[in-house]
Amino acid sequence: MKLPSMIKGWMITSSTPEALLKRYLTTRDNKFLALLIKQFNHSLYHYLLTLSDKELAEDVVQITWLKVLNIKNTSHEHTNVRAWLYTIARNTLFDELRKTQRWHYVVLDETQHASTNALTEKDDRLAAFNSALMHLPFYQREAFIFQQEGFSILEIAEMTNESFETIKSRLRYARKQLKTILGKDHE
Repeated sequence: MKLPSMIKGWMITSSTPEALLKRYLTTRDNKFLALLIKQFNHSLYHYLLTLSDKELAEDVVQITWLKVLNIKNTSHEHTNVRAWLYTIARNTLFDELRKTQRWHYVVLDETQHASTNALTEKDDRLAAFNSALMHLPFYQREAFIFQQEGFSILEIAEMTNESFETIKSRLRYARKQLKTILGKDHE
């Protein structure tokens, strides 16, 4: 009896990200790395795109996968590959922003706030939300995006080397500022 490929996948326990990374590191077989890339490339790119521009996001994703490709140390057991990949991407983004001297804070002034409100009134909700998201300070936006990607507050704290309370505060301020920018009708 031939099983459908979807059911076959359920029986393979070695397809978890942790198992794929371990098999790649022990065998150096690129098919395992390709499976990891297939599983995480789009979400990594989306995360980076929300914190930078298209070109930089593409570059950082490639550099991230090159770093994974070139890892030599196989003694460390990665228990959360997803968080580990996002941490590599985050640190690589910081390096690239520093290198190109594009590391800066965006201060939201009243004219930007007014233009965002005008955008909210004439454009759809998604465009208004994305615009408001880009007006958040970098670290608040980063914490908010990590949470939207499904990471817990504890995981975000570990990935960013910040305290649990700092991440909670960043998330609270991000939500408060998004509500202010978008107005009460967009909650």
